[in-house]
Amino acid sequence: MGFLNWLSGLLASSPALPPPPPPAGTRTIAELAARLKFTVGELTSAPITYQQFQIPKRSKGMRKILAPVGHLKTIQRQILRRVLGGLKTHPCATGFCRGHSIVTNALPHLGKAAIVRMDLKDFFPSITALRVNYYFRFIGWNAEAADLLTRLCTHNNCLPQGAPTSPKLSNLLNHRLDARLLGLAAAVGASYTRYADDITYSLETDDAVSIRKLVHMTAVIAREEGYLVHQREKLYVRRKKDRQVVTGLVVNERVNLPRETRRWLRAVEHHQQTGRKTSITNEQLEGWRSLQSMIQWQSGAQEGAQEKPA
Repeated sequence: MGFLNWLSGLLASSPALPPPPPPAGTRTIAELAARLKFTVGELTSAPITYQQFQIPKRSKGMRKILAPVGHLKTIQRQILRRVLGGLKTHPCATGFCRGHSIVTNALPHLGKAAIVRMDLKDFFPSITALRVNYYFRFIGWNAEAADLLTRLCTHNNCLPQGAPTSPKLSNLLNHRLDARLLGLAAAVGASYTRYADDITYSLETDDAVSIRKLVHMTAVIAREEGYLVHQREKLYVRRKKDRQVVTGLVVNERVNLPRETRRWLRAVEHHQQTGRKTSITNEQLEGWRSLQSMIQWQSGAQEGAQEKPA
């Protein structure tokens, strides 16, 4: 039985009863230790320790980060490389994926008549340890190994935002969510991408009926997959006459940083060239330059691919 079929049965289960686990695989803790290049004892006795701090959210408020400490962080990096690294995520999931970025997330929505953005509430905390455990069973680990992997990758019964393994696991576990939302988008002729908790649709025509269907059905599907959607304060609908922004980039005519950001960067560059004090460090300025280069390169490469004759 495939993972998607198993998930369908899980969703249909009575909410009053714990969902049945998928059939466990045959790979053991000893095989896991050999793959990660640790001893079994090093894995089973690893202290589950996290450092908690907060960073500002892009819009408002603070985001809680749980960063693994010491040996646990080293183990999680090995799990990411040697257990999760080769597993495929949905093509529409662009966050935390090699070859993808905020630019590739924005490009499918370039020059569209309408943009619809929605945000999943408490994205990482909503991904439970049970879901993680069942996924490890499905990809071939026996019950004991799946329990250990779950212990090493979760904290307080969910994925910790800040662990090296959490971004990849979040994409792997949301393959079905992405497939369903892509199907919803296709039904109304829209494009769809997801960058972590940020869902974006774009339409070739500004059709109010299609927009209402996207907003309503996204909330329904997300709820069935274990999430709630910010439907009021973070619902974003922009037409061609408005400035359309996707993952922080303007997409009306070309993918670019917002105008005020570009003006600020030009002022910083001028201050640096004339020996005046700047509001950011040289290292931070170099980071902005790299971002601008990435935007130009990735958006240009995509446009060139689209123009290339078949």
